[in-house]
Amino acid sequence: MNNPLISVVTVVYNAVATIEQTILSVVNQTYPYIEYIIIDGGSTDGTVDIIRKYVDRIAYWVSEPDNGIYDAMNKGGLKATGDFIQFLNAGDWLENKYVIEQIFKDWFKRADVIYGDMIIRRSGGVYYAKAQDLSHFENDFPLFHPSTLIAKPVFINHLFDVSYKISADFKLLRDVYYERGEFIYFPFAFTNFDAVCGLSSSGCALEIFKERGRIYGKDKMPEWKFIYMIYSINLKIKSLLKRILKFCSSSWYQNVIKKHIPNHLERIS
Repeated sequence: MNNPLISVVTVVYNAVATIEQTILSVVNQTYPYIEYIIIDGGSTDGTVDIIRKYVDRIAYWVSEPDNGIYDAMNKGGLKATGDFIQFLNAGDWLENKYVIEQIFKDWFKRADVIYGDMIIRRSGGVYYAKAQDLSHFENDFPLFHPSTLIAKPVFINHLFDVSYKISADFKLLRDVYYERGEFIYFPFAFTNFDAVCGLSSSGCALEIFKERGRIYGKDKMPEWKFIYMIYSINLKIKSLLKRILKFCSSSWYQNVIKKHIPNHLERIS
């Protein structure tokens, strides 16, 4: 497959402060075979005005209500005509203008999923996040969804399960892995991800835990319900302790945060 067409899909809703950076990172790519699709959920904050500025660089866009982020992503993926689809949502951006060219300049491989690393921007600093071994799919998410591209036929055969609020991307890629899909890794950062306002709250963590139970097929098991209860209590205790520590000493709080950075993250600034 020489010079495959890449469909980049951006889902956005009321992101006037960040959507332009996302768009520019796509339309300025040096790789010429890119189809850009934007699915807006009916923004009212000026996002649509920014999208219209780049209408001549966008293959398809729409602004209308949807049934959540995964419904919008399914809309975009179903409109895509490329060989591979990348979901790059508002607030995230491609690491540099050469990223897609680096992946596909000498492309001759067969792949179901292509994945790479990511740069994560947290309140405590900027981190290089390296994808983990795929065996982690057993009980964790070893990839970064913005830094993955999925073959169009594979996506069509799966789609995002809209019954999940947070974990449909994990489920889709995990299913492909356990169906023995072909994954190809490139050891560099594809994207930047803004985690400062991301899914970091205890409520989101609890929802992820609940959805993971469904994906693993364990959510009806008594022992899983017990583990869920203990996990919920631990999150509440940790949240309370963080608030107390932050109130007492911001320097102590920052030291605690640094000590709990996952091992696959390397601070770069």
